[in-house]
Amino acid sequence: MARTEKLLVLPAEHDLVGSQCIACHEELKAGDEVVMCPRCKSAHHADCWRQSAGCRKHGCPQVAITIKAEERRPPGDAHLLKRSPKQTALMVVCIVLVLGVVGFAMRPGPDPAAGRIKVSIMVPGGIHETNYFEPFVDQFNNAQSDLYLSLAITPSIAYDQKLVVLLGARDAPDIFSLLETRYEMFAEHEGLLDLTPYLEAEPELIEEFFPEGPDEYRVNGSIYGIPHPERNEIFTIWALSPNPDTAWQILIMFLEKIATDWPEELKGDITTEPWTLPMPGQF
Repeated sequence: MARTEKLLVLPAEHDLVGSQCIACHEELKAGDEVVMCPRCKSAHHADCWRQSAGCRKHGCPQVAITIKAEERRPPGDAHLLKRSPKQTALMVVCIVLVLGVVGFAMRPGPDPAAGRIKVSIMVPGGIHETNYFEPFVDQFNNAQSDLYLSLAITPSIAYDQKLVVLLGARDAPDIFSLLETRYEMFAEHEGLLDLTPYLEAEPELIEEFFPEGPDEYRVNGSIYGIPHPERNEIFTIWALSPNPDTAWQILIMFLEKIATDWPEELKGDITTEPWTLPMPGQF
């Protein structure tokens, strides 16, 4: 369930008076409009919250839900358009016809999720990875009434470019893997969910998935991914996933399957062409 934020006008005796806004680092004063992140409890000026479209704490995936910046419309130019009633009627008919044709051509097909909560997964690979993962996904979807897994397997040569485009459009998969050489860069650009709280709540998973210890996977003190046991991939969760807790549970299921029956023909490192696409400043 999404966590919605609330607006607070600070009374003079409130504990937050005198503390700092996590976004602008200015002092919070009595009478200020303040938003407390419902996920990590960080305090923001309301304007800073709106400007950032959500929480500014590193690793926190909370986005603005109820308190958002108002959309501004460009100045109207209707006074420049002078048409006769006949011209106006003809234009309306043409627009309706065009929209009807476009709508018919672009009508969506049946939703395979059928109203279930959808969690999407994207990994690099080809026919062998497809043959390995698809039976697991089909079995999961047939057994679940509330959840649906959507799997996308993308050739490794185009994988990074597609992932960056999806992250930039804020339409990234909930779960995706990265080459080990990409992991730190993506984590530093705030594209990945901080998995540290989940691992601290289930310390036995650290021993299971980090046999040599988790320190080499820490970025600025936090862990953002879990390594593939058989090749140079690290599985991560998108920082803005709408269902992070569910994505975490599915990620663990995914990794436990891989650790159990990863096929011999898929062992070995992934190779890809050097990546030349520029990274955006922030996801």
